[in-house]
Amino acid sequence: MRVGTLIASGHDCLVFEAGAGKVVKRSRHGRSLEQEASIMRHARRNGIPTPEVFDADGPDLLMERLEGPSLRETALRRPDRLASYGRLLAELLRTVARVRAPGWLQGAGGCPGNRLLHLDLHPANVIVTAAGPRIVDWANAARGAPGADVACTWLILATTAVPEAPVPNWQEIMLGAFLDAVDVAAARPYLRVTAARWRADRAIEPAEQAEIDAFLSGGKLWAEGGNTMNEQPGAPARYEKVRGT
Repeated sequence: MRVGTLIASGHDCLVFEAGAGKVVKRSRHGRSLEQEASIMRHARRNGIPTPEVFDADGPDLLMERLEGPSLRETALRRPDRLASYGRLLAELLRTVARVRAPGWLQGAGGCPGNRLLHLDLHPANVIVTAAGPRIVDWANAARGAPGADVACTWLILATTAVPEAPVPNWQEIMLGAFLDAVDVAAARPYLRVTAARWRADRAIEPAEQAEIDAFLSGGKLWAEGGNTMNEQPGAPARYEKVRGT
């Protein structure tokens, strides 16, 4: 596909201008994006807020250009709204979980079920547009149990460092609100499965691996139903150990 100016880049893909209201997402390594395009079309047809797909050809995916910051950028600018952003992630996961996965979509190992899973839903993969939030980056999507999707977001929020956070407990506030709004008991069994899949499928830096290991081997986890988070930084937090789960 013909492309214009490079407007964004990530670990796996580049994003280029492609005419009015459109962009081309291109794999850096030649990976086909045609299945991702099919997943996005399926998600959009079933009411999940995701960009419109116009075409896909091998490593190129032509799709709607979204105007707006990521939820991560928004949350860094508005720490007074962190709890509402945590709840928004939970709401988006519930929307995804209502959709049955297409029969051709591969299953997520160790997470049997028939629901559509995003498996990488975090603040940087939500774009805040004038028409509402939109979920992007469906490369990891699979079929399985909704609790696995919640576990994935839980693990990301709990172990990903945010060095530029404007308040000391930025991460804890968003995570606490997220866990207050999801079924923690249903997600907990999939934490270790998710971590194992990351070790196999992702290029994890040693520091990230250490954070995940600490979290799973006795690090701090939010206690189900026990958080008293509000919209203000500095809200209290309660934790429990993961051992025995």
